[in-house]
Amino acid sequence: MARFSLKYPYFIIVCCLILCVMGIVSVVRLPVDLFPKIKIPVVVVATFYNGMPPEQIETTITARFERFFTLGSNIDHIESRSLPGVSIIKIFFQPGTDADLAVANIANLAMANLARLPAGTLPPIVLKFDASSLPVCLISLKANDLNQAALRDAGQFNVRDQVATVPGASVPLPFGGKYRQIMVYVDPIKLESYQLSAMDVVRTVNDSNLILPVGFAYLGQTYYNLFSNAQTTLEELNTIPIKTIGTSSAMVKDVGQAKDAAQIQTTIVLIDGKPSVYLPILKQGGDSNTIAIVDGIKEVLSHLVDVPKELVTKVVFDQSLFIKNSIKSLIYEGSLGLGLTAVMILIFLSSFRATVATFFSIPLSVLGTFAILALGDNSINAMILGGLALAFSRLIDNSVIVLENIYRHLELGETPKVAAEKGGREVALPVLSATLTASIVFLPVVLLYGVSKYLFSALALSTVIALFVSYVVAMTVVPLFCATFLKPRNNPDSNARGSHSL
Repeated sequence: MARFSLKYPYFIIVCCLILCVMGIVSVVRLPVDLFPKIKIPVVVVATFYNGMPPEQIETTITARFERFFTLGSNIDHIESRSLPGVSIIKIFFQPGTDADLAVANIANLAMANLARLPAGTLPPIVLKFDASSLPVCLISLKANDLNQAALRDAGQFNVRDQVATVPGASVPLPFGGKYRQIMVYVDPIKLESYQLSAMDVVRTVNDSNLILPVGFAYLGQTYYNLFSNAQTTLEELNTIPIKTIGTSSAMVKDVGQAKDAAQIQTTIVLIDGKPSVYLPILKQGGDSNTIAIVDGIKEVLSHLVDVPKELVTKVVFDQSLFIKNSIKSLIYEGSLGLGLTAVMILIFLSSFRATVATFFSIPLSVLGTFAILALGDNSINAMILGGLALAFSRLIDNSVIVLENIYRHLELGETPKVAAEKGGREVALPVLSATLTASIVFLPVVLLYGVSKYLFSALALSTVIALFVSYVVAMTVVPLFCATFLKPRNNPDSNARGSHSL
């Protein structure tokens, strides 16, 4: 390879430039995440039936779904939980199963089984769960002068709608606060006195609070779209008649009172002891950039519009910090290794130009690694960066070995071109053997199974690719640089000392 690089120097230079451009483009375009893609799809099916106890949820909903889901393909195992009014079933698929196909398969089975469930069961919600379903950041909302209902409204209808415009962000409903709702509080004793039940009040309020399409009408040359708006205000709601007794009617206000209140609160968020709201931010798919999403969320939060002045928003959890720290550590370790190697070469070889030759090792190897990773379904994550940090010492070693052997030939009085060709050719096989030896250590990773397989495969892949790219750089770029920029050693006794040392 050293002879080839000296025979076709311009070809090697062009290849290096292309490699640099591809590497930089790959670094910019590759998705950034905390962990690699864990291709073990899990589909969650949530079914709701308000008021049903867990025992009946288990027998009438969960068990029927579990038996029906066994018709799916590539299922590893099924887990379920039956809670009051809720059935949650997790279907774990075999590693490597296409997640989208798994969701479609389970959704079709769930809807086909819906007719066999008790009347009144809500249609099941089918969701895909993976590592990207974890929040990339968490927004806290608090205000001293807002009640919990107003705080939740601000988070759900104002802040949520604005941060959802960030590319790659998925914003579910907030946690905490109270969901504002018109509530009718009835007195059981008054209901009994009018021989009414709570369901009588519910049916009457529902029937009296509708928007019904009426049709169309032509009046002269004008065409009208008619509708019947029976929605009432809070004051009118209290005057809705529930039951007529003789010439008088029992109204809502006679058995209770309608109030602008909230649903029964099931979750509460306290920050510094004060009621607050959390707004989680998720990623949409594995091709999203975590750092870009979090930075976009922070940018939107700094320019919120149509929100109460008292509202204070803050990102209290930021997953991108871990990724940024990994990148900083990688740059620090690479710079430190490159600097110490340069000092060593400068001290022992006393050649600034030879020192510059080593500076090509790490940048070209890292850029080449990212360019190759971009050809597959990979991302920039903590395991990839950890693999590169692990390989940094070996990236420099290959170039140092080649450089030292070339310099030895220069000391023997040979020209830079001859020294580069001989020096690179002589150590090509030993350097290749060392590279293979370091790479074969990661062979047992292919025997791993489950989540650990995807985590450590990414680390091993980045390390092995970086090692082989560094070998190519050491066998091509370093000899070409030495043949072009190193000067011959003018020492009349170099041949004698070299022959004696050999």
